[in-house]
Amino acid sequence: MNFINFIFHHNTVKKHSNFIGIRFFLGLTILITTCVIPTTIFSLENKQSEDRYKKLSNELRCPTCQGLSVKDSDAGFSNSIKSKIRELMKKGKSDKEIKAYFVERYGEWILRTPPVSGFNMVLWLLPGLTIITAFLWMLYRSKKWVEKPKKEMIRLTSDEEKKIMDDLSRFENS
Repeated sequence: MNFINFIFHHNTVKKHSNFIGIRFFLGLTILITTCVIPTTIFSLENKQSEDRYKKLSNELRCPTCQGLSVKDSDAGFSNSIKSKIRELMKKGKSDKEIKAYFVERYGEWILRTPPVSGFNMVLWLLPGLTIITAFLWMLYRSKKWVEKPKKEMIRLTSDEEKKIMDDLSRFENS
């Protein structure tokens, strides 16, 4: 009788453990699905809009991480800017309108490449002008480095030439 009870009890435990395994994998599937859903909510409809989003987020500077684009930053503030870019794109705003929105809120500083107008034109032209000026200055100064003969060279006398030729022949023979 104990043997029969053992078999029934063992099967019951086995059936119960299968039920626990099924519940575990069902719970794991639900957990994974709920973690994946937020990423699919923010996924964009097609490749063009995704490329546009990357371009826009790369053109804006992260206010928290000085020197990084919004695209490259994981700061909370840049994440809110990214979601705002998505929101404005879904509303059908153009790239210029989206940039104008952020410039209005944060100033021209938010743009990684400032527009070429007004005072910013000086910022765009200054590096090139500096390089050209430095090159011209070095060219001018290098002409002074080359020593120009101040007087004509004096010719050697025949005795001096003979002495040099004797020295050379001794050098060649040695």
